[in-house]
Amino acid sequence: MSIRAHVRKLRPVNDISIPLVEKVQDFLTEGSLSPAEIVKYDWRMKMFVDKLKNNQPFETTDKKFVTLSYSKELEDAVMSGDSKRISAVKLTTQDGQKLAYGKLLKSKEFGGGTAGSGGGASSTKTGESAQCVYLQAIYNNPKTDFNKEELKYAYTQVEVDETLEKILDLSEDWVNSSILIAKQIHRVLSGRKYKFHRGSDSFVKNVIEKAFKNTGQKDFPDINKWNPADIWMVDESTLGKYDFHNVVELPYYNELLLRAYSARDIIGVSLKKTSNPRPRVSQINFRKPFKPIKFTKVSYGKRDFFKSKDGYLFFNGGEVQFRTFPAFQGEIIGTEAKHGKISGDGGPRGPIGIVMRQVGAEPIPARKDVTKMIRGNRENFFKLFHNEFVKATRSNMPIEEFMKNYDRKDTNYIESKYLVTLMFNNLKGREDKFLNLAFRYAKSMSPTSSVHLKVF
Repeated sequence: MSIRAHVRKLRPVNDISIPLVEKVQDFLTEGSLSPAEIVKYDWRMKMFVDKLKNNQPFETTDKKFVTLSYSKELEDAVMSGDSKRISAVKLTTQDGQKLAYGKLLKSKEFGGGTAGSGGGASSTKTGESAQCVYLQAIYNNPKTDFNKEELKYAYTQVEVDETLEKILDLSEDWVNSSILIAKQIHRVLSGRKYKFHRGSDSFVKNVIEKAFKNTGQKDFPDINKWNPADIWMVDESTLGKYDFHNVVELPYYNELLLRAYSARDIIGVSLKKTSNPRPRVSQINFRKPFKPIKFTKVSYGKRDFFKSKDGYLFFNGGEVQFRTFPAFQGEIIGTEAKHGKISGDGGPRGPIGIVMRQVGAEPIPARKDVTKMIRGNRENFFKLFHNEFVKATRSNMPIEEFMKNYDRKDTNYIESKYLVTLMFNNLKGREDKFLNLAFRYAKSMSPTSSVHLKVF
């Protein structure tokens, strides 16, 4: 039975209904347990609630410990998986002090690191490397119970960038997820002999990543937006059929990987930790066309132009909110969940600027250039900003009155609103094309993205 037939049997729904939350960026203090970080994983939400209900202390970013006051409202908000709903509930400590979410540390128990910056990278490497080992174990012995001896032997057969010691020291929830995913992948893709790679020099770095660099493409500053595969399954006996060394353009490379994927010779797999007894499987960028979304309206602020630093492009089924988070970016929000982000701080070279150029619109400038304009000649900057405001709103508000609205606003706020206004003006008449490309980019489903298997 083909991969596609297996997927249809396991999950007979449209490929667009895939993981609800992609790998998202922190939009509060780096290293903090922000609402967006709390809902990032089911296990993290459960851990937060367990600690809350059992009066267990939370570590703070200033290396102290606090015990939070329990409330049913906060518990329900966390378990809803909605970061906005969590943000609306104020945190208080048991001694009656108010506490900002940004003060909670994303400590090691929540998958972070005590140093703040870079926290969580180690556990990601460990979890993905472990998945390769668990897969190798079940491919060696379909009836395996994943005992330590079989895992040790499997480790000698895979190519990963984590130590066996750390892999064997996985927490119970990660072990459970690794077993469930291994069983499901083996169920769908049995009958072949694969080598499993994670961060390997021999294949990931010197074949996949090297060929990507050789394309000279400009659409994807981040390789993970082109192909978010965490591990690779490779039938090494077939590698001679695919010429990775002479890849010169991205379309050629995509076609090469599509052929390899279709033949089940090389399969990139994107993983998400799960507790589902039958993890879902979805093929991304494989044959089925992307279902277009339809632009419906624009908003320069849901309350009022001057009372918010954001702006929205609405489509059938959701909206994209653009603002500084603190970086300038767009967050795609569907009716039930978030669908990823697309950044814009880099101006013409950033993802937003690239997509704007692809649809024939003048890209927004780099944010650092806007900062220089504001600090270098505030009066001239506001002339530009006022012109964009008039163009967007058709208002006859004098520039003096316009500037007064920003007397007490910081540079971050002004930059955000200016970039939103300029961007929407430049996209006028091209919103449909932009939204479709931005959506696919944020979901790693761009027309120039690569085929991969999603398991979650």
